[in-house]
Amino acid sequence: MTAQFLQNELNNLVQEAKRKNSDLRHATEKSLQELKSIAHVPDISAELSNRPGFLSPFLIACGTRNAKFSTIGVVCLQRLIITKALAKSRLREVLEAFREAATLGVEIQLKILQVLPPLLQNYPDELQGSLLSEALLVCAILQGSKMGVVNNTAAATLSQIVISIFDKVVTEDERATEIATIGEAAADSGNVPVRPAALDAYRVFHDLCLLTEGHRPVFLKFNTLPQPFGLEIIESVLTNHPEIFLSHPEQAHILRTRVAPLVIRSISEKLNFPTTVRITRVLYILLRRHLSILSTECEVLLGLLTHMLEPDAFQPWKRALCMEVFRGICTEPALIRKIFAEYDAKEGGKPIVRELLGAMTRLAHEKPNIIGLGTQSSVPLGQQQAKDASSEQAALEAGGVAGIIGGAVGLGDVTITGLSSQWSMVRVPCIDQLDKSEPPAMPDSYIYCLTLTCINSFSDGLARFILPLATSSSGRRARHLSMSVVGRAGSDLDLPSGGRPVTPDARTPSPQTPSVKRKPTLRIPRVPTNPLSLESHPSYEEIVIASNLVNACWPAVLAACSTFLYATLDNDLYHSLVRSFQKFTQVAGVLRLATPRDAFLTTLGKAAVPSNVLSANISSPMTPAPNTDGLFTNAARGLLGVEGTTGGAVGSSSGGSGATPSLDSRNLLCLRALLNLGIALGSTLETSWTIVLETLQQADYVLFAVARRTGRQISLSGSNVRSDSTKSTEQNSLMANIGTELAAVEAASAKMFESTRDFPDEAFVAMLSALCQLLDIDGEKPNSRVSMDGPRNSLSLPPGTSPASKRMASVSSLSMASQIIGDNAFTLAKMGELAQINMIRLIGPNPDASGWNLLINHLVRVSGSRDMGNNIRVKAAEVLNEIVVSAAKSINTETENIGEVQRRLLTALKQGVEPELKAGVVDSATRTTELEIHRAGLEALNAILEYAGQSLIAGWETIFDIITSVFDSSMVWRRDSTLTPSVELVTTEATPKSGKSIKLIKSSFSSLELICSDFLASLPTSCILVLIDALFAFCSQKDDLNISLTTITFFWNVSDFLQTRGDDTDKLTAKAESEQQLLDIVQRTDVDSHSALWMLLLLRLTGVSRDYRAEVRNGSIQTLFRIFDTYGHQLGPQGWTSCLKIVVFKMMNINPKDLAMDSDTEADRKNWDETIKLILGGIGTLYSNYFEVFTQQESFSHTWSVFIKYLNNLLTRRSFGVSTTVFHVLSRVLARVGHPENLSQESRDEVWQLWLNQGVKLVQGIPNSGNGVQETLEAYTHSYKTLYRLLEPTLTAEIVEKTLQILKDCLLYPDAPPYFQDIDMVTPLQSSILELIKLIRTDIPGVPSLILQYLAEFGTIAFSSERLAITGKGVRVPTCIAMSIQSTTHLETIALNHISDTELYISGSLSTALNALFIPINLKYDFRPPSLSKNKRLNLWTHPTKSVLAIVKKALPAMDDLNIPAEIQKSVWASIVSILGSILAARNNSDINEETLRKDEALDISAFHEIRSLIIPSLGRPAVPDETIQNYVSAVFWCSLLYRVPGMPISPFSSIGEKDKGSTDELLLERRKNIAYVCIDELFSLSSLSLSSAQSKSAPAPELQRLSKLSAPYLIRRVSLVLSRYIADQPLRGRMPQPATQRKEMLYILEKTVRLEQDTERGSCKLYHTLRLLFPFLEFRKGCECELTLGVATESRALGIEDEDEGTKGEREERDKAMETLEAATGGRKRHLVMLFPLISETVKVAGGDKELLGLLAKALGEVGGVLGV
Repeated sequence: MTAQFLQNELNNLVQEAKRKNSDLRHATEKSLQELKSIAHVPDISAELSNRPGFLSPFLIACGTRNAKFSTIGVVCLQRLIITKALAKSRLREVLEAFREAATLGVEIQLKILQVLPPLLQNYPDELQGSLLSEALLVCAILQGSKMGVVNNTAAATLSQIVISIFDKVVTEDERATEIATIGEAAADSGNVPVRPAALDAYRVFHDLCLLTEGHRPVFLKFNTLPQPFGLEIIESVLTNHPEIFLSHPEQAHILRTRVAPLVIRSISEKLNFPTTVRITRVLYILLRRHLSILSTECEVLLGLLTHMLEPDAFQPWKRALCMEVFRGICTEPALIRKIFAEYDAKEGGKPIVRELLGAMTRLAHEKPNIIGLGTQSSVPLGQQQAKDASSEQAALEAGGVAGIIGGAVGLGDVTITGLSSQWSMVRVPCIDQLDKSEPPAMPDSYIYCLTLTCINSFSDGLARFILPLATSSSGRRARHLSMSVVGRAGSDLDLPSGGRPVTPDARTPSPQTPSVKRKPTLRIPRVPTNPLSLESHPSYEEIVIASNLVNACWPAVLAACSTFLYATLDNDLYHSLVRSFQKFTQVAGVLRLATPRDAFLTTLGKAAVPSNVLSANISSPMTPAPNTDGLFTNAARGLLGVEGTTGGAVGSSSGGSGATPSLDSRNLLCLRALLNLGIALGSTLETSWTIVLETLQQADYVLFAVARRTGRQISLSGSNVRSDSTKSTEQNSLMANIGTELAAVEAASAKMFESTRDFPDEAFVAMLSALCQLLDIDGEKPNSRVSMDGPRNSLSLPPGTSPASKRMASVSSLSMASQIIGDNAFTLAKMGELAQINMIRLIGPNPDASGWNLLINHLVRVSGSRDMGNNIRVKAAEVLNEIVVSAAKSINTETENIGEVQRRLLTALKQGVEPELKAGVVDSATRTTELEIHRAGLEALNAILEYAGQSLIAGWETIFDIITSVFDSSMVWRRDSTLTPSVELVTTEATPKSGKSIKLIKSSFSSLELICSDFLASLPTSCILVLIDALFAFCSQKDDLNISLTTITFFWNVSDFLQTRGDDTDKLTAKAESEQQLLDIVQRTDVDSHSALWMLLLLRLTGVSRDYRAEVRNGSIQTLFRIFDTYGHQLGPQGWTSCLKIVVFKMMNINPKDLAMDSDTEADRKNWDETIKLILGGIGTLYSNYFEVFTQQESFSHTWSVFIKYLNNLLTRRSFGVSTTVFHVLSRVLARVGHPENLSQESRDEVWQLWLNQGVKLVQGIPNSGNGVQETLEAYTHSYKTLYRLLEPTLTAEIVEKTLQILKDCLLYPDAPPYFQDIDMVTPLQSSILELIKLIRTDIPGVPSLILQYLAEFGTIAFSSERLAITGKGVRVPTCIAMSIQSTTHLETIALNHISDTELYISGSLSTALNALFIPINLKYDFRPPSLSKNKRLNLWTHPTKSVLAIVKKALPAMDDLNIPAEIQKSVWASIVSILGSILAARNNSDINEETLRKDEALDISAFHEIRSLIIPSLGRPAVPDETIQNYVSAVFWCSLLYRVPGMPISPFSSIGEKDKGSTDELLLERRKNIAYVCIDELFSLSSLSLSSAQSKSAPAPELQRLSKLSAPYLIRRVSLVLSRYIADQPLRGRMPQPATQRKEMLYILEKTVRLEQDTERGSCKLYHTLRLLFPFLEFRKGCECELTLGVATESRALGIEDEDEGTKGEREERDKAMETLEAATGGRKRHLVMLFPLISETVKVAGGDKELLGLLAKALGEVGGVLGV
């Protein structure tokens, strides 16, 4: 492209210069010739760079000052420069040419400017020194153009070139060791050596500074440069390559001697706006990047900037520029610290940073009217709107949504007070307005908004550095103490300092949520690390600097922030201010700077709850509406507590100018910031917690003061009861502005209390003490905030307050607020929340140090005081109960002094249930309240027992005192030592007793329930009899099913208790044989009665097992057997004898036919079935688990017989579920028998007869058959696995045969699992049957044969007519395909394992197995089950084929070794040959896809070759009948056919001599053509076997001769079929070509026929008959040694059968003589060709011009001639 472009341009130049400039024309023509001469060069650019003369026309064109010539010249030079084709030796001329053309048109000038940057880029090493100066001169010349586009482009190009010069310095520095210095440059310490690029950079930058100052340059060749542009270039260099000035002393010298003085001088002068902006930008770069090398200069600059902030000292836009610089400095924390360390921190240094912040503080107070300073922060409003607005709340309503200012945009000329990002900021900062010639118009508030931004950035920078260092001291994962405030109402001030994530509803986790169990003494408190303690930290010096910075600057920051907190700011700015305020406070806190921390906390608290708002709400009269709903109305809503939601009314009344103010969204934002600080600094606040908690309580009160005054009904759940639609509308309006922000405050509050979890004990107690002080019970409490805020004497007391509670000037308004808040629900809620979070701490060993005593005593006093409100008393009791329950749940094994802690908890609960009530008026509401407190205490006890009863080791006396507290003293009933008779216990119902309340009794029963369930083992003995009486009483009732069921479960618990306490079980109880004897043992006092009581409990459960309620009886049965399962091992043989007689046999003595037979519903029968299954499962578990114990009984045979008879009896119920369970149980029990000798022969026979007498009778004739059949039969067959272990020692073939027959019947039963196809996977029943067959021993005579025969049946069952003949409506017949596949696998294994077993052959099992394998191989594509999808095909013959290979490989040698009789061998050989034929054949393959067919064909070919290698030549042995061999050869013959034609003979030897009629019909091609050719090869191979033996110079083996002899006729017939078909079809075909398949077949067969040689034994009768059969038309004439002619065809006869006598005796003799003559003439070679000679001759006649065919025929005739000697 470059050569073509240059050629075109040169041609254009030639045309233009023909008559105008002959020199240019000649030079152009010469260059054109040069270009054409190198057209063939691959790299034209490199070639042109070596031809300096090529540039001449372009240089001349540029020097002509002709626009057309110069344009072409510049464009071509540009292309050459870009492609690096410019000769370096002429660079100076090129630059001169550019300079000469620079005065021409704009287009040429722009082209020149475009080419300069690539010129420097592509030739950096050449463009140095003077050449570089020339390039810059070109830019300078063009910059002087009056065309704006040229001027601007030239300036940009010049700047780009200067930057590229410094880029070369960077590259040069990277290769400093490779480049030598070439000169020197001035530095502070004298001249220093510099390298080429550095020298150029030094010269250029130095001259740029000189030009900017107005001096003449030294290196550059132009003398003028606009000062603004020079400053821009200096700024660009300083910005892009600040590191060069730090590493190169010569460049630093320029900064110090030229740039810094220029900036200092210029910043002090009154320059125009463009120059000042650029000077300011350079100043900012120097401060940011080069403070370290310009310390003195930067000090002067910073002082000047600070001085410029003074009012009326400079123009407003210049002050704005200064503030923009300071804004940039404050956004870089490292730069601030560096400045502070460089100046303020040094002894005697100038306090630059302090002066700067002081100046900002003065600036913030400069004009209060502009920032809208007032008593409370507000949203900026328009002037007219401000006149109509009476408060901040009105402004919020006007805006529509808190924090969004309605109508702020587009106010026009309206004067707006306050700061906002909408009008107080400029769109483009002054320092970035480089295109302005005059200062832009700025709002008056712009500088103050910048001040606020600087303060925020200053705080943010400190936080980003310090807070990540304040990690947890516990060694856990470091957590960054960062915070964020999103700029809209409702945003979160997240401060993840170790607290848990805040849930949306801000609720403390429920007591049911398990807490982390930790040992209190090992708890590691989390205290934010003081960064000042990290002396080994790499940034420790920076940390100290930051700490000193905070300590020095906090007063100025606080003063500035305090000003802006009460200024008029928009939402974004206010959020940013609060965020930075919060961060600065946290930084002071983590650095342990208490004074600034508390000062900032106090200021933030004042901003959260302003004094005027609090005073107004306290002073406002309260007239609550009557409490018609009985709800909690006069208490604080508790929104910021654990139970509140955001549904309450918030805001001020909108009823006019007299409305009481409330908190707005900004107050809530400050409150949230204060809470986040409590989260981050809580462990270090100590007494300062009072500031946070009091502020939180005040906020809770103020937020809902309006709701209380208007009589809103607020419940503890946080939902308001309002029936007035007008009030609802008012509530929604009030909540519209700050509802989201309120939710965020709730979340922060919850998170703050959760953070106390990791506080040290001292910090926690300090916070708890501060919280308790808020709950004013006695009317006195200190107030720490008063000391900071001062007294608020202007507050008046609301009407109705008692004189004793009045506080005048000496008492703070906060104390008054605590009284007026009322019942202190807020404080109670927070106490509960705090306790739940710190439960591990509270259960510590020291209740005083952990705060337990302080908390519990406080709550008990509140709940027991009748002077308190009823709702508050209930609330205090609830909090107390929750704390006790949670504490009990938190106790674990690692807790110190567990007993003491538990006793402490239960004592606290008892105090709450029965507190020391103070005197007071007792009315119905009070009694209801105290009853509710009592009930809540019982529920708490229930919760303790439920969650912590297992670990309870002390305090049981207290527990039972609480449980029995529901009764009067006259009603407390305890059982004496005399037992009621058993019958009375069962039949007599418990006498109803009345307690204080039915609810209390139910609660008490719940506790008793837990005692029985969880901790009976810990009960004292004195409580046992009471417990037993209670159990029988509750069990006897019939009205409440739940109680009955629950009581049943208690039996197990009581038995657990009795067993753990009982001793000498077998000595007395084991001798008992009746219930009365057990009662006698219990009544004795001189012995341990636990065992007797345990047995009686079991007997009671046995009676319940026949209850009419299914739930009750099933529950009793389950409980009974659970007891047996758990404690049966403690009974000895005699003990079990007693238990079986008294308990178990009574349960087994049930006639299943009598159960639910009279019921009209099937549901009852099913219920009884479930009951029977439960009983049966339990009994089975007993017999399996304790079988070893039962065998030691004297009457074990009776015990076993009862069990077997019981199973037999249950089978008569004819239930699938029961039958299935019977055999599952039987399997489980037999599995535990172990060695067969553990059962007597009689017992084993009982089991065998039980199993043998079932079979498919289990499922036959049962209604609803099909639902459970498979499961029943599977359980039945699976049970044989364990039964087999008993039968194995005496196993016989007869038993095996019976077993296999039963398994076969089960397998053939017409039922399959629903939604299950046993094609790819066997059913569970089939799998079980296969496993059983694998389990049977095969070392018993006759067993391998039996298994092999049955496996053969199973392997073919999928294809058998027996399975397919199964019919019946709704019968799911299994396909048994997967079963057949797996049976085949096992059949192969059995056959191979016993291949040397003579019986396998004698019994015919091997033949049966082979015949079974033959079936799937033979079916191949013919088999397709109806249930199979159309797109899926099964390959069921591949695996049987492989099995055949494996079996035949070992069976053939084994038959020889075992001398198997010939008759047996005949059957085996017949099976093998049949299988071989099936492998070769593949019927009905028309719908098989080609890929599958080819794959299957390849597998069949491989299998055929492998089997052939095994049977050849053994197939020719005398033991193998000729018929078998002929079957093999016949199968090969038929499979060798590539196609079928109409009229083809069925038999291979039918009508050999008859001429075919011929046909041109389309051939019916066989798809498996590869197998056909394999079979053709096999025919030739079989016929040549004897010859191959002869060629090996050994006598042909008889087997080979026999195979060759019997296969030769099939080969001759196969060849004759091809030839006769060709002879018949070719005349009819005419010129139409022969089908490709026929032709390929014919050529292939003819070629193999010509090469084939035979050797047949002379004189063989078989040969004679073969020749007669295949060549019946031989005729010998006189004069010829042998002449062949065609005669009349004779019928083909079967091989080996004597021919019928035809013709006269003379004819026969003549024919025999001819045959002998032929035999003698051929000598046994090529006999087949002689036999085929007539057909070959006919083929020659019809072959026509087919040269390839005639060639093969000629070879055949030649071979015949050679044999015959002609």
